[in-house]
Amino acid sequence: MKIALCCINSKYVHSSLAPWYLAAAMEGIETCEVSVVEGTINQSVEEISQKILHNSLEVAAFCCYIWNIGMVRQVIRRLKAQRPGLTVVLGGPEVTFRPAEILSQWPEVSYVLCGEGEESFPALMRALAEKRTPAGIPGLAARDEHGAVSLMPAQPLRAAPPDPYSQAYMERLKGRIAYLETSRGCPFSCSFCLSGVKEKVRFFEMERAKENLVRLANSGAKTIKFIDRTFNCHPDRAYELLSFILDQRGQTFPEDVCFHFEVGADLFQPRFLALLATAPPGLIQIEAGLQSFCETTLEAVDRKTDLTVLTENLRQCIRPHNVHVHIDLIAGLPYEDYKTFAASFNSAFALRPHMLQMGFLKLLYGSKLRRQAETRADFGYQFSELAPYEVQQTRWLSPDDLAKLHEVEDALERMYNSGRFLRTLDYLLQATGWSPFALFEAFGRYAAAQGTAGVSLDLYTEWIWYFFAGQEGVQAERLRDCLVIDRLSCDNTGRIPPLLRREDKRLKHAKAKARQKRPGQGKLGVALLYQPFRIAVFDYTKRDAMTGRYAVEVFCDKEIEKMGRYA
Repeated sequence: MKIALCCINSKYVHSSLAPWYLAAAMEGIETCEVSVVEGTINQSVEEISQKILHNSLEVAAFCCYIWNIGMVRQVIRRLKAQRPGLTVVLGGPEVTFRPAEILSQWPEVSYVLCGEGEESFPALMRALAEKRTPAGIPGLAARDEHGAVSLMPAQPLRAAPPDPYSQAYMERLKGRIAYLETSRGCPFSCSFCLSGVKEKVRFFEMERAKENLVRLANSGAKTIKFIDRTFNCHPDRAYELLSFILDQRGQTFPEDVCFHFEVGADLFQPRFLALLATAPPGLIQIEAGLQSFCETTLEAVDRKTDLTVLTENLRQCIRPHNVHVHIDLIAGLPYEDYKTFAASFNSAFALRPHMLQMGFLKLLYGSKLRRQAETRADFGYQFSELAPYEVQQTRWLSPDDLAKLHEVEDALERMYNSGRFLRTLDYLLQATGWSPFALFEAFGRYAAAQGTAGVSLDLYTEWIWYFFAGQEGVQAERLRDCLVIDRLSCDNTGRIPPLLRREDKRLKHAKAKARQKRPGQGKLGVALLYQPFRIAVFDYTKRDAMTGRYAVEVFCDKEIEKMGRYA
């Protein structure tokens, strides 16, 4: 029996482990021939369908998530139209918590597997290959002869899952993000999340984790992302793994690989922070889900966080400038209105993480918060019926509030998270006296009115100039200088937008002086600054491992300054 394990990823660089776990679990079943088929949501339904349908395929199994469930529905309709006898099996978090609904409303689907599939999927495939009616399989939802849906309760795995890192998986990794799971489950039960809904965290054997880490780091992937829900929930284990990475870098795997962890920032112990501070720049990325600084909100979503400890720990992570720190906030949580979210935003921004991600609450099937949204009128939740089920209104946030927050998010992404306007932002915050939220709010509204879809970087730069140059406290030429430094620090072409250019004969003398001071140093960029007059030299052979920005030196030269602009 030929089986296709299908996963439609959100981007090509992602490489979901789920189908590879199931493929590993199927090894040794001689009656089944398994292949893994990957696609992305950016491909057409026809392209993905044709990729899946090969030879005499009998079973197509799909891993279902909020980012691909809509595409999965379209693909299986196409598959069944082309091959009516095909058996379709669905699994994953998007179907685990509503199997009866799926089987009642999606006639193309034969079976839904709930929970972990490494034991139940092989059991189902054996039954189908042997022409038996599947029965007694934990987590299996199916229709009986009368069309009624029956469900066997899911059970946790009795042993650690099989190793998913086959040669076939490794061969597909080059240039993509590789995922490493060293534990499964979560010790916490945040009401908006699914990770802690079922069993608590289970840790895999340490030697297996280290062995797979080295294998993945040698696969050609440049980023190894730990998918453990809270990497440091076991302090000793986290310390041992970080120590191993630092010890083995440049020994058993290349130096240009980086590792990404999701962490509980309030759980860090002093010795872990001390070890983290010794990491070479660019080796480690951490992602900390703050979600909110409003204590009432955190309590409402069952999130136990010591905000004082969390804040100080994040400062210690960010201060040495060697670890990329990513902080998450969620808009739309209970008891957080526009004003209190702005306060959370300002508190998070004050930490100056390398990335501050503004997410919008998704009311996931199976989450406690979705059940509350459906049953508690006092929460006032309205949300999209289609994935990803994003909140559209709450008792505390109106649709207009959420629209404005989306504008803030867009400005935040383009001005801060992109890393392209960091010096400009520093100047504007100082010159205007605005809070970070107020700045992104005001400019986000202006940019939205212009229409940000498809806007070029040059045009966006011009918008920043036009909007802020006339604001009280802002010196237009100082703003221009900051924009010039930002653009040339991020682009090694040495080119700046026409709006920022100045006709000045002194530039050629500045270029000659820069080259004279740095003979044989490689490609340089040179610009003149005017408030006050200075020369900026950009070294395109030196790049900051944390920000990706090129090195810049700014200095005065009275001799060149006195030459005259048009001389």
